[in-house]
Amino acid sequence: MVVALYHINLKQKYMNTQNTSNSNRFANISNYTTTLKTTLNTRFWKITFLIAGIYTAGGVLPGIFNPEQGLLDFTSQIIEDWNTLYFFRSLWITVFVFGIGFFIVALNPTKHIGIVIMGLLGKLFFASNVLFQYSNEKVSQMAMTAATIDLIFVLLFGIFIFKYYLNKKNN
Repeated sequence: MVVALYHINLKQKYMNTQNTSNSNRFANISNYTTTLKTTLNTRFWKITFLIAGIYTAGGVLPGIFNPEQGLLDFTSQIIEDWNTLYFFRSLWITVFVFGIGFFIVALNPTKHIGIVIMGLLGKLFFASNVLFQYSNEKVSQMAMTAATIDLIFVLLFGIFIFKYYLNKKNN
């Protein structure tokens, strides 16, 4: 009987310890979530992603509706081949979807870190390609301007991602 009571007492102590550690765990998660929301869901970041969405989605609309002119603006060459125009219209539609992604991120930046990472990679690879093609005189000054603006977004997105993972590591 004494052994049974001792066993029950130990079990209660263990359960109380486990409940306390669970509540501490939930408190840590809550603190982490609060820290992320206050540092990365600020008006600055929301406006940054809203501007990125407007720039990205709005910038490709001319290429979607008039791919001949869009290619002329970017390459300074007249291209009338249907297959090439179809391909580039499809490409610009894909970039338009990235713009929609930035609008989604603007609603709650810390919730959509994956879209931010994909956006950073897309803008980085686009800008790198344009810089390479510009050095070979294959794209226009307009393409170079677009790439430069994309590099500014790459920098901002990189800062956001760095802060996101720094806060995640510290909490």
